[in-house]
Amino acid sequence: MMKMGLMKKIAISIFASAIVLYADAATATGHKALTLTEQQEESLVRSIIPSTKVEKVIRAEADGFYKAYLANGQILYINPFKRLIFVGEIYTAGGQNLTANDREIWQHELQNGQLETLTRDELIKDAVKVNFGKGASKYEFVIFTDPECPYCTKAEEHFAKYDTSVYVNFLPLPFHKNAEKWSLEALSSKDFKKAMEQIKKTGKDLGVEITPKAKEQLDKMVALGKKLGINGTPKIFVIEKNSNKVVGIIDGANIPKMDEYLKKDKSDDKK
Repeated sequence: MMKMGLMKKIAISIFASAIVLYADAATATGHKALTLTEQQEESLVRSIIPSTKVEKVIRAEADGFYKAYLANGQILYINPFKRLIFVGEIYTAGGQNLTANDREIWQHELQNGQLETLTRDELIKDAVKVNFGKGASKYEFVIFTDPECPYCTKAEEHFAKYDTSVYVNFLPLPFHKNAEKWSLEALSSKDFKKAMEQIKKTGKDLGVEITPKAKEQLDKMVALGKKLGINGTPKIFVIEKNSNKVVGIIDGANIPKMDEYLKKDKSDDKK
């Protein structure tokens, strides 16, 4: 009887220790430990979209629906009980866009996570370097661009006004019929920078022979873009030259945000 009592105490002690270790592990990784109900709810939501990468699940404002936060920065509304998927925006009666607010916070959270894990080498491994003026002094940029995207052109033309260095990764968007071909033509050209300028200026094919190397390089660029969850262009990453660290992420042709780095680089260069 004493042995059984002792074994029971040991089992209880091990179980209690396991709970403490689980809680500590969850705290250490920055994730809140889910309750059993939350785990069940999340499992139900994931079962509705099994092929989609869901990062987290939270109950939505609408009864019966859950917010599925996706790796690409988007949010879906799922009702697992009625097997419904809602893609769209939810507003309050006062006109506040709850979805846009949640999405902005979520994308900011994802970007902060990328800044902690991304490396310069990963971003520029298959990119093509283009120098403008004297090249970069303090900051370099990595751009995911589409040669048929007007916003990309706006960002690239702004870079050209400064002494800076830009690493180009192509990410042709499916609704731009010439984007993939022009990307391949530019990558196949002997003078990449000149080829890009000609495409932007004329809006026509270069007529160069597309090389197997260009196809392989473009495939790698697109794969990296998908891995990073990029679904729109331009997407710009800022690298501090001295440390080789990724220190900023810019969505779209955000000129004021670009200038935070470009003008600082220019002012530091004059010192």
